Amino acid sequence: MSVVAVKQQALLECRAIGKNFGGVAALEGVDFDLRPGEVHGVVGCNGAGKSTLMKILAGAHPDHDGSVLIDGREVSLSSPREAQACGIAMVYQELSGIGALSVAENLFLGRQPTRMGRIDWGTIHLQAQAYLSEMQIDVDVRRRLDRFPLVIRQMVEIARGLHSGARVLILDEPTSALSPPETRRLFELIRQLKRNGVAVIFISHFLEDVLEICDRVTVLKDGRKVWTSRASELTKPEVISRMLGREAGATGADLEESVTLPARSTLAPILRVAGLSRVGEFRDVSFDVAPGECVGLYGFVGAGHQELAHAVAGAASVDAGSVQSDQSTLPNGDVPESVRRGVVMVAADRAKTLVRRSSIARNTTLAHLQRSMGEWLLRRREHAVVRPILEQVGCRPARPELLAGNLSGGNQQKVVLAKWLLGPVRVLVLEEPTRGMDVGAKDEVMRLVAELKNSGAAVVLASTEPELVLAHADRILVFQRGRIAHEFTGEDVCTADLLRWA
Repeated sequence: MSVVAVKQQALLECRAIGKNFGGVAALEGVDFDLRPGEVHGVVGCNGAGKSTLMKILAGAHPDHDGSVLIDGREVSLSSPREAQACGIAMVYQELSGIGALSVAENLFLGRQPTRMGRIDWGTIHLQAQAYLSEMQIDVDVRRRLDRFPLVIRQMVEIARGLHSGARVLILDEPTSALSPPETRRLFELIRQLKRNGVAVIFISHFLEDVLEICDRVTVLKDGRKVWTSRASELTKPEVISRMLGREAGATGADLEESVTLPARSTLAPILRVAGLSRVGEFRDVSFDVAPGECVGLYGFVGAGHQELAHAVAGAASVDAGSVQSDQSTLPNGDVPESVRRGVVMVAADRAKTLVRRSSIARNTTLAHLQRSMGEWLLRRREHAVVRPILEQVGCRPARPELLAGNLSGGNQQKVVLAKWLLGPVRVLVLEEPTRGMDVGAKDEVMRLVAELKNSGAAVVLASTEPELVLAHADRILVFQRGRIAHEFTGEDVCTADLLRWA
């Protein structure tokens, strides 16, 4: 077989891959291939199936339909260890390196060489330094990993996968939290790996990065592969059109039915955010929200808008800037004081706002215990206070004594909203408020949000779902790499418009 033929032969093949969760198809008949020395981009909107496909390849979802082949031979990826043995390594967006250990220890994690029954630290340090230098990663391997910037930690994790023998490297949103210079440095490493014959699967919402670094691009939509093409033949509007499932016009516009945003409110703002910055997450962000207004913060995962939402609610401290509610500056990173002043949050991770092992009643009264219960906490009185609130928000069943963790996702979110209804709500901050819910539950939760907004509360809605933001926001701020890239107000806007600026 000629050298050219070998280069064209697929290193990895997926044939008719399918995966169901609770009877719902996450992937249906997906075919995918990867060649040696190729960077293959995988893109798609939220829920397209990207993460599911990659977790199958990484051995995290062994129960699936279809087959995976390496070098033309079918393999069983029954666990991450099995995937690693087949030469597949995945670097997740949330890095798994252990910051308290040195760079060398992370590189050899679980594979430390020994001498006379003891770990051979001399060999570890020498080999780690030599291997990273080979990859043009110039660091002191004896230093703790968490002492280095994010791009270095990411590169060390890539090196760890390759050092274990990986020929296929899966990168999940690798540039989401990187600055432009850090992104260029990472791309230099990827190009070097490509020259060495390593095949890379590059998953990203940043389409400019995909088109710059990838050789081919595959688009997934609703669990199916809809398109694969050479990256050099694509433009960003064309990729967006495939992601949304409609053909774009000459300008790439009108890919989805647009909504008309109202004119900007003339009322004095309740919430003012001025020059808010947090290193590595968002920079110099300023906006305000009027009473009865919902401002949508839209962006891809890692754009910084979700982290910003936590900072606005006092759930994360900031390095610069201020948050004002009713012209009074809120203390930096002080949740109790924010709640006292009526600035409350519903986080995407319900574990942060809901005590699953506690009763619905206790979850509902927890934030405003003295206000709602007085000096003495009596269960009978607590249930009497909570029951009408649960009925108001439509929690089913409205039984205060039940454990909150036994409720469905939609009803858990209603309990979180019920908690805030026991106290003043001046500003409601929402982070992915309908994640993991069915359509009916989503509508019910957002109806409650609309009622709070109509009563005069200011609402901040941070989401990666363009449809949710378009349906409920009066004004939309699109985030890209930690900054506001564009503001939509008093105009027609559609999903494609948001994607183009994100």
